[in-house]
Amino acid sequence: MTIVFGIDPGSVYTGFGVIKRHGQMFAHVDSGRICAGRAGVDFSGRLSNIYDDLSALLQQYRPDYIAIERVFSQVNVASALKLGQARGVALLACEQYRSGLVSEYSPRAVKKSVTGYGGAEKAQVQFMVKQLLKLDCVLSEDAADALALAIFCASTVRTQHVKKESV
Repeated sequence: MTIVFGIDPGSVYTGFGVIKRHGQMFAHVDSGRICAGRAGVDFSGRLSNIYDDLSALLQQYRPDYIAIERVFSQVNVASALKLGQARGVALLACEQYRSGLVSEYSPRAVKKSVTGYGGAEKAQVQFMVKQLLKLDCVLSEDAADALALAIFCASTVRTQHVKKESV
């Protein structure tokens, strides 16, 4: 059994998703979002909240693999900088927990893998994640994206593992 932890970084909400992979089957373990704080909250405090909460979750679930979303281009420069800082804090928490086992994936590749279309809308990703994990609950967009990252990583790890064995 393999535990995979997905992270959808954000400066206000950071999504997380934890799945188990047993053979070719995936099972939902936990998901949600870290509420770092709204615009009125000191930004460095928001970054600290992301770091502390992610660190605690990583210690709790002890994942074998961690998947995080790569930064994509943004029109708003200030938003892109804040997202980059939140992502940096998330990467630091991951690296301190599990050095060298953090994989970064583009949103387009994850969406294509999970929905069949790289330009899928958030609602499509939510729907497919719920189908793949057989969930009957409401998922926030952030949690669904994080679970999609975990599913993609688990699928990639399985493929890489098979390739290594056959070489």
